[in-house]
Amino acid sequence: MENHMNDAQKIVEEMSKETDLSKVEELIKDNKITFIYKDKSYRVRLLNLSEKEELDILRRRKFGQLMKDKDIFLEKDLIVQYKERGIDINELDEEDKKLNAQELDLQIKLGAAISKNEPDSSLVTYKEQIEELRTKRQVIYTQRNLLLEFSLENSLLNYVAQVITYLSLEEKIGNKWQRMFNKLEDFQKYEDNKLIDMAGSYSMLLQYL
Repeated sequence: MENHMNDAQKIVEEMSKETDLSKVEELIKDNKITFIYKDKSYRVRLLNLSEKEELDILRRRKFGQLMKDKDIFLEKDLIVQYKERGIDINELDEEDKKLNAQELDLQIKLGAAISKNEPDSSLVTYKEQIEELRTKRQVIYTQRNLLLEFSLENSLLNYVAQVITYLSLEEKIGNKWQRMFNKLEDFQKYEDNKLIDMAGSYSMLLQYL
C-alpha cells in the first residue's frame, strides 16, 4: 500500500506543476478551451448532440467487448482480491469521505467568515486548509485509480476520455476551425502523444467542471 501511496503523491505533485487548476476556469470561453502547441492554435469544446450520440454508440460497443474479455475484472472483484492481499480499498473510500466532510465544514466556516467581514488572514487560513484537504483527496483518488487501473470500469472510462478528445479536438487552419480527426483510428495512431495528452487534459476539465 505504501508504494501505491508514494506513486500517487508523485503523480499529484507532477499534476500541480503542469496545471494550475485554480486558473483553469479562466481558460474556458463559450464552452471551449483554446491553447497553443508548437506555435499552432488548437481547441477542445463541449460535444454537440450528434457527437454525444456517436460517443454513446462507441461506449456501448466497447462495454460489450470488455464484458466478453475474461482477463478483465470488474472493480468489485478486484477490490476483493486486493483485500485478500492486505490492501483495503474501502478504507481509502472511508478516508475520502472524512476528508470531504472536513472540507465542507471548512467551506461553511469560510462562508461565515466572509459574511462577517473577518480579516483577510482568517480567510487565507481557511482557504489554505481547504486546499490542503483537496490535495489529500487527490492523492487518495489517484492511489485508488492506480490500484484499479485495469478494472473494466476504468478501462471503459479511459476509452470514453479518448473518444471525447477525438470528437472535440480542433485545429485552426487559416481563420477557420476544423476537427483534427475524422476517424477514431487516425486519432489512436497519431504519433504526437504530448499534444494528445494536453488536449485530453483540457477536454476532461471542460467536460466535468
